[in-house]
Amino acid sequence: MAETPRQGSNNSPSQRSHKAPGAEESVFPGEEKDHDPSRRSFLLRMVLMTAGASLLTGGYAWLWEPRRLEIKQVALKLPKFPKAFDGLRVVQFSDAHLGFHTGVKELKKLAATIEEQQPDLICFTGDIVEREAEPMRECIPVLASMQAKYGKFAVLGNHDYRGGQQNEVTTMFREAGFTLLRNEHVVIEQGGERLAIAGLDDALTGRPDPAEAIKGLDHDVWKLLLMHEPDYADIATPYGFGLQLSGHSHGGQVRFPWIGALTTPRGSHKYVQGLYYTDVQGVYYTTQTQMPVYVNRGFGMTQLPIRFLCRPELTVFELKGSTT
Repeated sequence: MAETPRQGSNNSPSQRSHKAPGAEESVFPGEEKDHDPSRRSFLLRMVLMTAGASLLTGGYAWLWEPRRLEIKQVALKLPKFPKAFDGLRVVQFSDAHLGFHTGVKELKKLAATIEEQQPDLICFTGDIVEREAEPMRECIPVLASMQAKYGKFAVLGNHDYRGGQQNEVTTMFREAGFTLLRNEHVVIEQGGERLAIAGLDDALTGRPDPAEAIKGLDHDVWKLLLMHEPDYADIATPYGFGLQLSGHSHGGQVRFPWIGALTTPRGSHKYVQGLYYTDVQGVYYTTQTQMPVYVNRGFGMTQLPIRFLCRPELTVFELKGSTT
């Protein structure tokens, strides 16, 4: 069943001023870890902590929901998508946060589930570790066991930079057979047609450069973008990407009926979970059909070891072309 799309709000990152790629100021201003330091966010955090304590008492949000992986099936019809790749199965996982209540045991179960989906592509959209790179080391064989017809690809998230460990994380991804994309792309071919998988550096702690990521690509090559922070979609759309896959938000990790996520980190205030369409003019899209951006709720947890009404997610896409 296809995910129901949502239109992005007018609070667009593209409507705010931005430094050029490589500038010192972050795309999403603020401290690297903390959420927006306002009274409202403080009160929300207090509510979150109170709710978390209550939920931990019952055990549901601590022991039960974090282990109830949801497999989301998302069918998309995309303009200019190459016919030779019709029906492409892309499996996305994100935000493992290895070392924070997630380890090799949980990752083995995820790998088995990914194998069952028979993916053509596997995409990981950032934050493989929580604070230290070392917990990833024992998971290299599990990551290496993940296989897909056209390969497996990854980008870094803000946690992957903690303590200057990004180079160590990069090395371990390569040891596991993942192609790590930092402002670069890979082209795959099928039936005489080509498709590009591009990846950007993290927006909070790295230096994303979409122009560099697609440098040398023909204009008519359809491009899949992997980017950790979903709100970057409004900046990426004009560069001609056909679809952006992101994580980072965890869907809020704790959600309540009628309220939704109590708080989300910088870079995921506008696009929080599921499928949206940007409201920025793109190459392949008109004002009626803008670039889709999908936000995976993540596999692991951060800050608090709980999830409530926000199960961990594995997303399975079926991509086809559209004439509209």
